[in-house]
Amino acid sequence: MLPEMTDEQRAAALARAHEARAIRAEIRVLLKSGSITFLDVLDRAEENTLVAGMKIQAVVVSMPHMGTVATKRLFEEIGIADNRTIRGLGKNQRKALIERFP
Repeated sequence: MLPEMTDEQRAAALARAHEARAIRAEIRVLLKSGSITFLDVLDRAEENTLVAGMKIQAVVVSMPHMGTVATKRLFEEIGIADNRTIRGLGKNQRKALIERFP
């Protein structure tokens, strides 16, 4: 059961959620435009827990020339679950993605 929250706590939680969505959306837009690379996203994930919590599928789909079908095939090839986050990537999975998106 969810704890009871005061109006101030609820407002603060909503502000944090809005910030998280904005940061994640910005990352996806920058990736799609080619302004940042996959390695840049991994570096940001080391410093920012909001980025580290992004679904890796959302990140890869945002890469230029990658759609949902290509991403699904890549994940099956590498062995990455659809619901994996950047933080949850294994060493070999991370290495395979870095090789694919230098």
